[in-house]
Amino acid sequence: MSDKRINILKPITDLLSGNFFGKEFVQKNMGFVVYLTFLVMLYIGYGYYADKQMKRVAELENMEELNSKDNSATKELNQISLQSNVLKLTEGKGIVELKQAPIIIKETEVN
Repeated sequence: MSDKRINILKPITDLLSGNFFGKEFVQKNMGFVVYLTFLVMLYIGYGYYADKQMKRVAELENMEELNSKDNSATKELNQISLQSNVLKLTEGKGIVELKQAPIIIKETEVN
């Protein structure tokens, strides 16, 4: 019964003593260690990629909001600059629309 206890506790004692990653373990499982290293590097790279994409999405949403504000301001400016609205805004200042065409005065040469 004591042999079973030793076999059960051996991995724990090896882990705590540092022998778990000893020469034999690494040699036996080199392919698996390389595979795990590759997966860790891939996971870290994907984290950076995902972070970059999230920043790009946030910038695009901000650009869409700014584009919407620009369209709104353009529509408002177009409404204000209509001839009828300009007339209403300038009536109080004494500026009125001419009802007749302007007269062109031609200057003649004097010899």
